[in-house]
Amino acid sequence: MTVRVLETPDSDGGGRRRGGGKARAAANHLLLAAACLPTACLSSAFAQTPPQAQQQTAQQTTADRLIAHGHYLRAWPLVKAQLAKNPKDIPALVDEATLQWAFNHTNAFLAGARKAVAADEASAAAHAQVANALGWELANSTSSFITKLGAATEYRKEVGRTLQLDPNNTDELRGLAEYEWHAPGIAGGDKAKAQQEAEKLMRIDPERGYELKAEFAAGNGDKSGAKAEVEAVWKQAVAALPSSYRAHAGLAEAYLDEGGQKLALAEQEADKAAAIDPTRVAAYRVLAEVDAMQGKWADLEQVLKRARAEVPDDLSPEYQAARLIVEGNVEAQMGRAEGYLRDYMNQPAEGQEPTLAAAHWRLGLVLERQGRKGEAVNEVQTAANLDGSLDGAKKDLKRMR
Repeated sequence: MTVRVLETPDSDGGGRRRGGGKARAAANHLLLAAACLPTACLSSAFAQTPPQAQQQTAQQTTADRLIAHGHYLRAWPLVKAQLAKNPKDIPALVDEATLQWAFNHTNAFLAGARKAVAADEASAAAHAQVANALGWELANSTSSFITKLGAATEYRKEVGRTLQLDPNNTDELRGLAEYEWHAPGIAGGDKAKAQQEAEKLMRIDPERGYELKAEFAAGNGDKSGAKAEVEAVWKQAVAALPSSYRAHAGLAEAYLDEGGQKLALAEQEADKAAAIDPTRVAAYRVLAEVDAMQGKWADLEQVLKRARAEVPDDLSPEYQAARLIVEGNVEAQMGRAEGYLRDYMNQPAEGQEPTLAAAHWRLGLVLERQGRKGEAVNEVQTAANLDGSLDGAKKDLKRMR
C-alpha cells in the first residue's frame, strides 16, 4: 500500500494538491536535530506507509488495495474486522495506523504504529510505520527544539531498524532520498546520493520512483522551470508505464498546474486515467477543475455525475469546483458553489480530502458573496470551532464581523 505525498491536502484543509511541499517541511523540521545527530539514517519519510506484508488474508489484501487507492472510509470496517479476529495482526495494525493518519489523528497514528512494533519487533513494516508517524509529527510540530530532538533521535533509530530488517523498504529508501535532497550538506544532504536512492527506488517500485523524481523537480527554485521539469518526469512515467493510473493522473495534475493551453492536455490525461480505473477520484478531480476553470458548466455537471456514480463516498471534485468558483469570484455561479459545498457536507469527508471544517469555511465565503452575512458568519464560526488550526477562517471571521 502507498500513501503519496501528492495526495496530501494543503494546510488549509482544502486547497489544491501539490507535490513535495510536505517533504520539504519535514526536512526543514529535522535539520536542527540532524546537526546534532549522525545523519546516515535520517530521512524525511513522513507520510509514506509500509509495503504490503507477504502473507495476508484476502480481506486484508482488499483493505490494502482500498487504502492504496484512497478509499479510506471503505477500508475501516475491513481493518476493524480483521483486528477483531486477531488483535496482533501486523498488516491490520499497520493499516489501522495509516487510517488514523488519513483522518489527521496524529497521536493515534503514532500510538497505532507503536502497537504494531509491540506485536512484532521484527516487522520492518511496523518499524517503518513508527518512522512515518514520527516524521509526520516532526513535520507538523510546533514543539520546542528539545522535544523535536528527542523525536528525531527515535526517528533515526526506527529508520535504521527498518533498513536493517529490510534494506529494500521503499518507504525508508524514499525517505532517505528526500532527506538527502532537501537537507544542507552540513546536515548530511547530498543530491547525488539522493538521485542514487531514487534510481534504486525506481527499480523496486517505478511508480513511487517517478513520484519522487517529480517531487525533486518541484523543488526547483525557478517556478516555471520546476513546472516544466515536473511535466517532463510524468511524461517519462507515462511512456514507461502506459497502463499506470498514477502516471496519467500525475501528468494530468502537472498540466493542470501549468494552466493555460495545457488545460486541454490535462483533460486528455485525466480521461486516460479514468479509463484505466474509473473507481478512483483523482482523475475526476482534475476534470472538474479544468471545467470549472474554463466555465464549462454543462461539462462539469457531467463529470460530477460520473464521479458521484463511481466514487460516491468522495465528493472532492465538487468541493474543488466550488473552491475555484469562489477563488475566481464567479458571481453568477455562487449558487452552484453553494450546492456543491452543501452536498459535500452531507456525508463524512474521505480521508486526506478537504475537511468538513474547510467546507464550512468555503461555504461561508460563498454566502458572503451572496450578501447573506449572518449565515456566512455562522458558517465560518463553525469552521473555526471545528478546526482551530484554520487561521484563514479566523481572519475571515474577524473581517466579517
